[in-house]
Amino acid sequence: MTTTVRQTVEQIHNDNKNRDAFPSINGYFYQFELTLLHILDDGSGNDAFEDVDCQSSYMIEKIEDYVKYYEKDGNNFIRVAQIKHHANYAGPATYYDAVMFLYYNYLNFLERNIVDTEYVARIFHYDRSKEKGNMKPILDSAFITSENKKKKQKEADEESERKTGIPVQRNDDVLDKIYETGLDSKDNREAFATIAKFVKTESHEDVTESLKSKLKERYQSLYKHNSEEFLYAASVSKLIKEGKIGNELSLRDLDVYFNGEVEQLENFYALKISDYVKGIIDSNILSVELNRSGRDVYEQYKDIYIEIARFIEEKFKINEYRKSFLLSTSPKEMRKFEANTLEEYIAFTEASDAISQLLSKLSKIIFHYLDSGGEAFDLNDWFKINEHGWLFDYPGEQRGIGVITGDFSYDVFSSLRHILPRLKNEKLRPDVWYVKHDDGFFNASQSMKYDHDYSDVPIEGEEELLPYFCDPAEDHFHMQCLRCLSLGNYSNSKITEIFIHGCHREE
Repeated sequence: MTTTVRQTVEQIHNDNKNRDAFPSINGYFYQFELTLLHILDDGSGNDAFEDVDCQSSYMIEKIEDYVKYYEKDGNNFIRVAQIKHHANYAGPATYYDAVMFLYYNYLNFLERNIVDTEYVARIFHYDRSKEKGNMKPILDSAFITSENKKKKQKEADEESERKTGIPVQRNDDVLDKIYETGLDSKDNREAFATIAKFVKTESHEDVTESLKSKLKERYQSLYKHNSEEFLYAASVSKLIKEGKIGNELSLRDLDVYFNGEVEQLENFYALKISDYVKGIIDSNILSVELNRSGRDVYEQYKDIYIEIARFIEEKFKINEYRKSFLLSTSPKEMRKFEANTLEEYIAFTEASDAISQLLSKLSKIIFHYLDSGGEAFDLNDWFKINEHGWLFDYPGEQRGIGVITGDFSYDVFSSLRHILPRLKNEKLRPDVWYVKHDDGFFNASQSMKYDHDYSDVPIEGEEELLPYFCDPAEDHFHMQCLRCLSLGNYSNSKITEIFIHGCHREE
């Protein structure tokens, strides 16, 4: 890469230092796997940018998810790629931030006025919605939404300043950055739409299989004992390692790598598990958006999930905490596994429903806690974690410490058979099980009785209340029905009643 072009890439990249934190939540492995596929197809008939007979270098996580660069016939060619993966439906609004940043970086490129250089941008994305079409109307809608959001935020900030007398400090967002370039115009928006477009890609599962197949075809003959899984893990590890230290990578570099000493990141599957759970978080966020609860509710949940993702990512660095997360979350039989192995990753995929349900419950609890005037929350205070499980210590709970589990199956006793021995462990032993949204299929009081079943506690004043803290030596506990935390209800709920001893469900 020529010095001028390299400097340009670095300068544009540095302008993105304060980029929105949300894009880092999901798609980490999808990004790297699709990038590897693009490197393996570089210059071929399957080239992602339709470039033919080129030998490109790829700069990982520069400007966007990667920058592809090559020289040909005295000209420079720069291709920037954003990579997005959403397991469910994702409308145009989901991509507003991505499109705005892509446009912002295009304006930064124009500002440097580099001759003999072609700049092309793509958003490679997977979701279940139809093709996105032309970039221009989505860019225009993103501007309108950003302006409205900025106006509402300004009004909220001014109201806060009037009440407190303290000036509100705000960092520039991407809209501010665009206007600061002085280059936004109708003509430049039109020009951007000619060099940028959406490209729909395969699902994560299909990309993984395609990558393994291509790696096997190209490299397995070098060492017969190299399995598809080993080649896959080694190649993704290589990309992560080179990206972290700022090195470029090309198809030639991969060839040299697999002809030499090949290694896998020590924490490869731990990273993959963390990324998998972030993908579940992303799906939950999209569910809130599709629920039509309003943009404000969606934005609040997005912020909540960002904090949850950060918390889980930090805790999952500890091998024992990943396993104990599953032990207290999944009411199903668990396979045996060693830490940082493919088997551990598979165990997490098998528990995906329970993980999604836990995250949904937790996000709603946090939302209503804040909505009812609760102070800023710290999940390190709300969770007590050990090698046996994740105990949930909600600040308003009257009965002791609890555990949030995935929903029980229709066969309640089968679920209990798997999870009860874990929760009876003396080093865990929760007082309360937050076990299921009430959606008509299972309620603790209706299906089975316990000495201290929370849903069956009489109202204070009607008769003498039973003791409501479980003795660790006894085999009874509270099972919270979560009727007030209904599945499709994000913004209107009597959430505080879930944690009050003596809660009474009205028929």
